[in-house]
Amino acid sequence: MNMNAFRATVIAIALGLLPPIPVLAQGQQPPSPVGVVEARRELVTPARWVPGTVISREDSRIASEVAGILVSVLEVGTQVKKGEPLARLNDRELQLQLRNDNAQVARLATQLEYLKRQVQRVAKLAESNTAAMANLDENTAQRDMLEQELKAAEVARDRTLYSIERTRILAPFDGVVVERVRMPGEFIDRGEQVVRLVNTAALEIRVQAPLDVVRHVQAGDTVAVTNDKQQLQTKVHSVVPVGDEVSRMLELRLALSGTDWIIGEPVRVAVSHGAPTESVTVPRDSVVLREGEAFVYKVLPDNTARKVGVTVGEGAGDQVSIKGDIKVGDRIVIRGAERLQDGAPITIIGNGAA
Repeated sequence: MNMNAFRATVIAIALGLLPPIPVLAQGQQPPSPVGVVEARRELVTPARWVPGTVISREDSRIASEVAGILVSVLEVGTQVKKGEPLARLNDRELQLQLRNDNAQVARLATQLEYLKRQVQRVAKLAESNTAAMANLDENTAQRDMLEQELKAAEVARDRTLYSIERTRILAPFDGVVVERVRMPGEFIDRGEQVVRLVNTAALEIRVQAPLDVVRHVQAGDTVAVTNDKQQLQTKVHSVVPVGDEVSRMLELRLALSGTDWIIGEPVRVAVSHGAPTESVTVPRDSVVLREGEAFVYKVLPDNTARKVGVTVGEGAGDQVSIKGDIKVGDRIVIRGAERLQDGAPITIIGNGAA
């Protein structure tokens, strides 16, 4: 367009002969779609994260009840059921002892039968012969003593049978062999450890917590637990209200079931260390953390987002307490906050909690 034509166009616009050319405002942007929720008031219990460890409720070093030479021991990693053999000892010497015990019992039983008949014969003679009375007393005493000897021999035989049974070391519960303490061919004495057996299905969490938690935590309370990959809620199984004088810590046991967590895995547990207080809370996902700053976006009546700096406090499930220019009922952006700017126009879509 030459200069004369440009001037003609300007004059035509000024006289209203042509429509004005539209001009977009600087920095104008379309509204951003976001999901929102309302800030609410809840009871929040102050908590601190303390370390814990996944353990088994059944973790035993199984010992032998008898002495002898180990014949076999299960390999590490073997799964066993309750009552199945873990190891076996040579029972040859005990079998020989059993034969001797049986012979002793049989000998005493034969002698006892003879004395019983002898007492019966002497008793008949004593009815008409005064001199036979002394023999009756003597035979009766011998019979009674032999009865006690027979009982002792039977106990010795039963003890040998029990020892033979104990040469098979059985699993006291379902589990897996995680260690062979002794090997086949070794002589072990009574009470020596043979294998370590662990039940990998019966899990719980052992926690070392500061002493002050005993005033705020009790059996049956629900606490949060995380292994940095998964977070869950579980119950306190028991509290051991005795602190260690060196570490100033006490022990908690937490129930754990229905997970694939591994024995020995480190976890963190949120335990209470104060009384619950009422606080303004918002969903954790609504808090934006950027360059060391924590803030949320509050929805204003004109459907613009206002950036509000907050101080994040204690958590209550999926909610977290905050301090700042936020009151109960304020609408807070929970979806789409990461792409917003202060004062940006927004369009509310659906329910942010959905």
